[in-house]
Amino acid sequence: MGLVNMIRSILSTKEQNKSEYNKDKEIITKPEVIYSPLEGEVIKLEKVNDPTFAKGIMGKGIAVFPNKGQVVSPVNGQVVAIFNTKHAIALKSDNGAEILIHIGIDTVNLNGKYFLQKVKQGERVSIGDLLVEFDINNIKKEGYDLVTSVIITNTDMYLDIKETEVEVIREKDNLLELTL
Repeated sequence: MGLVNMIRSILSTKEQNKSEYNKDKEIITKPEVIYSPLEGEVIKLEKVNDPTFAKGIMGKGIAVFPNKGQVVSPVNGQVVAIFNTKHAIALKSDNGAEILIHIGIDTVNLNGKYFLQKVKQGERVSIGDLLVEFDINNIKKEGYDLVTSVIITNTDMYLDIKETEVEVIREKDNLLELTL
């Protein structure tokens, strides 16, 4: 439960955005394509073995089981937060999408072991910029599932979030389409 509260706290701009939207009657997000931050096997979010993500508590999205130990930026934007355990990173795109990339299930328990952060909070990033590297083999040896969830945490700002229909994806391929 601590992780959910931590993520909600870091991404609290969602509620601020909603009140700005209601007050100004202006759309503060734009339609956008979210590119894949990883390469690997695409998995429907509801099949992820973590109820916080599978039930959509944090928002809609998709997951990728990585075959390469790196995460790249799926958007042009800014690093909103990177957890001190380096297993999760939050981004805000230039078009207003708020994205959480959560590497593995319960990997927070590794306390950053096997993760190498490549960016800092507040840093500007472009599509394809390296965000985090991680050691797939050692994380698996420790018994962790590496399925990585890619969540749009401000889901309610979009009319639809369309998932890719491919089964295997490469970095920078279309992963999600956000429409208003």
